[in-house]
Amino acid sequence: MTSRLSKGFTLLVALFLLVVLALLGTYMINFSAVQHTTLVYGVQGARAMQAARSGLEWGVYESIKNNNCPATTTFNTIGAGSLDNFNIQVECAPSDHMESGTTITTYQLTSSADTGVYGTLDYVFRRIEATVSIQPP
Repeated sequence: MTSRLSKGFTLLVALFLLVVLALLGTYMINFSAVQHTTLVYGVQGARAMQAARSGLEWGVYESIKNNNCPATTTFNTIGAGSLDNFNIQVECAPSDHMESGTTITTYQLTSSADTGVYGTLDYVFRRIEATVSIQPP
């Protein structure tokens, strides 16, 4: 025989367990979404770095092989596979100096790549720099 005070205790325990399990489920869903978002941002950051690197490699080639150092060149990579929709900007600044009576031209290259709208969560930006020169004869 149960006393009047213990009636309804099982209902309270069941409600408590339901609330705890619902909170735990909500936490797991949020945790999974944060992990997925972090992975996507990491991949976008790596893609932006490769886009900036490709712009830098183009600038090195233009400077060294073609002796052409355009001040600023902008590319939009629409339809470029994994680098689709990146804006790449390459800046080049030449400078001459003398070494043992020989003029050596040094190129300061800066390449930046971005995608998305600045101020939003999908915006990614990477910038890399390099200094190159032709080895004297």
